[in-house]
Amino acid sequence: MIHHFTVSKSIKFFFLFCILEFLPYVTFADPPYEVCSARNISANQSSFENNLSNLLLSLPSNDSTSISKFGNTSSGIGLDRVYGLYMCLDFVSNKTCQNCVTNAISDIVKLCPQSEEAIVYEEFCQLRYSNKNFIGTLNVTGNIGADNRQNISEPEKYESVVNKILNNLTEIASFNVSSNMYATGEVNFEDKTIYALVQCTRDLSDTDCSRCLLSAMGDIPGCCYASIGARVWSRSCYLRYEFYPFYLGETDQRSSSTNQGKKSKNFSCFNTILKHFVKAGFD
Repeated sequence: MIHHFTVSKSIKFFFLFCILEFLPYVTFADPPYEVCSARNISANQSSFENNLSNLLLSLPSNDSTSISKFGNTSSGIGLDRVYGLYMCLDFVSNKTCQNCVTNAISDIVKLCPQSEEAIVYEEFCQLRYSNKNFIGTLNVTGNIGADNRQNISEPEKYESVVNKILNNLTEIASFNVSSNMYATGEVNFEDKTIYALVQCTRDLSDTDCSRCLLSAMGDIPGCCYASIGARVWSRSCYLRYEFYPFYLGETDQRSSSTNQGKKSKNFSCFNTILKHFVKAGFD
């Protein structure tokens, strides 16, 4: 026996309300993010493929006895030579760096199969390879920005403070030899504290490190204006700022609790709708 039932106007409105409540909390996925070349390895490039495999195997992994937070290498000779580079964020432990590079190796093969050039950005590291020698060369094309879904009430004032600390950190990371092209800092904003981090790949010159970070800063208004936090991944550098000390190992507890509250609210919405349909179907 087939049960026919109609949906009342009230439940339609309630269903629409639930959807509208949920939409502001839809966010971009977490890393990894990938950028893959349009050109792929051809059938007669088996030596390039072998060189790529050897290069990836030579990188630090969970089986490595020691690791540096940055490294570049190459494999092969002639036109089939492959160049590779990885960078871990300087605040992570060696073990976290190893795990991240291991994941990046797996992801770059999976997300960019057969690509002649590729880069993958993970949570704590990035990995890049190419059939062209890019070591020591600045590249700011194809930057990726991601914002914290929570917004600030005074974006222009906030942006001014963020730019100031990022400029200061850029100066330190780029031109202070002891910084190792890495800098963190904090600055007060009203009753809160902004925590910021900048880092360059160590194959760059000091001037190119500065240029890379300034370019990444220039991407912030387009991706993350009015957001309380942002990250920009570049082939040659990285920056981030938040209202919590992420580089000290802390997470955004406020964001987690807010998400949990919204999940509970949305589940409540849809549970109510589900009960209505079940009741209507068996009445």
